[in-house]
Amino acid sequence: MQKDHSHPHNRGVETQAQLRGWYRTPLGNALEVAELEAIREALGTLFGYHLLAVAPPWQASPLDVSRISHRWVMPSTAAGGAAHFLGAAQALPVTTDSLDTIILPHTLEYASHPHEVLREVDRCLVPEGHVLIMGFNPYGLWGLWRLLYGWRRRMPWTGRFISQARLRDWLALLGFDTVSCRPVFFRPPSQRLANVQPLQVLDRLARHNWPFPAAAYLLLARKRVVGMTALRPRWRPRRSLLAGGLIEPSPRSHSRKQS
Repeated sequence: MQKDHSHPHNRGVETQAQLRGWYRTPLGNALEVAELEAIREALGTLFGYHLLAVAPPWQASPLDVSRISHRWVMPSTAAGGAAHFLGAAQALPVTTDSLDTIILPHTLEYASHPHEVLREVDRCLVPEGHVLIMGFNPYGLWGLWRLLYGWRRRMPWTGRFISQARLRDWLALLGFDTVSCRPVFFRPPSQRLANVQPLQVLDRLARHNWPFPAAAYLLLARKRVVGMTALRPRWRPRRSLLAGGLIEPSPRSHSRKQS
């Protein structure tokens, strides 16, 4: 059966594949190392029963360091001790109030409707659950490169880079508190210069608050408890992610397989 490339889901799958391909380039690989380091550090502070990573583009997985017992990847293949299933970021195939942590690695930049993705995150997270958002910085050299090369439809410059300030505002409107926002990767957006040894000193200087615009950022936010909603104890019984007690592909995934 021929693919319908005009369908939003098919376009999303193609975009994810293109982004994963870019991460195999020298610049993408160097950025991956920095992003995985930041993700692993943040995951080490988070607890719970269920974690979902939405379409991670990396070759390696940071999930093996997580203390969360059940780790899921959507829609990529299993990695780092994580299971996988199919779905879309704007319509997650999990029950409401069921996830403790969600990871969105450059998901919002390539989503047709990023607000819908964040609303899904809000729906699926338990009170005081966390979302980790990796985003490209629209300012500095990487933002300039997007303006120069985005029209050529080249990854990763085709995405709509979202500033930290705007993302904080969106999350606040949904009832999230921003816990931290860490700059990631300070090298210029050049494939040829990606692994030049002298430029790697920029990443080390950044740890001492070097005022140079980063390529990306990692934002950690916590879902606020609204009104008189009681806090769930951290020892609460495990909940299934779907009403039937199993995590499984969405109905649309089944229909694609049958066709």
